[in-house]
Amino acid sequence: MAKTLSLNFLKGILAGIAIGVGGFLFIILSHYVDGELGKALGSLAFSIGLFTVCTFSLSLYTGKIGLIYEEKKDLPFYLSLPIMLIGNAIGAIALGYACYFIFKDTSVMETVNAACLSRTNLNTFNDYLSLMIKSFLCGLCVYFAVKLFALNRLRFVGILSLVTFVFVFVYCGFQHCIANMFYFGFGNHFIGETFINLALCILFNSFGPIIGVLIFKLIASIKNK
Repeated sequence: MAKTLSLNFLKGILAGIAIGVGGFLFIILSHYVDGELGKALGSLAFSIGLFTVCTFSLSLYTGKIGLIYEEKKDLPFYLSLPIMLIGNAIGAIALGYACYFIFKDTSVMETVNAACLSRTNLNTFNDYLSLMIKSFLCGLCVYFAVKLFALNRLRFVGILSLVTFVFVFVYCGFQHCIANMFYFGFGNHFIGETFINLALCILFNSFGPIIGVLIFKLIASIKNK
């Protein structure tokens, strides 16, 4: 079990870095390409992060949590989830701070700071409700992206599915807990609301896959009739 947990921790760090790379590409393209085009290109580029995770079977919490709803798992798997989440946080935040020290005196920080502030602007009930809904939908999108890629590994339909669902959740502003960790590191933005954001993101990213699992189980039951 110790070997499994250690491996998931190390692969979790790499997964956090991969998602951070996707977040970095989103920030850079959003900053240097004006308007909706920059946002769209950044959303497409973000998919490189999840594509890397899936291709190299890295341990991304939001990509694995959906498996617990599909079927009962063994104890090492359940214990691995918080371990890989810690690894994801280390990888994403470390890369974020590396980017902060590189870009802190550049105009890029304007885009980073705007991203951080938009995620920690939690003043009303609607702000919290919006965060929970966006986190839930992000969890659902990630589940579909990972599941469809796994079913069609490295085939065109699998890659297209992954890119499409990642594009949707990034462009629509859905919130991904690991990506947010990168943004907060990049912006050196750790305040009280940061931890509220991350706690709610983790929780509702974890609930998002439930609908996806139910849909796949419904499809399977119809096929078996």
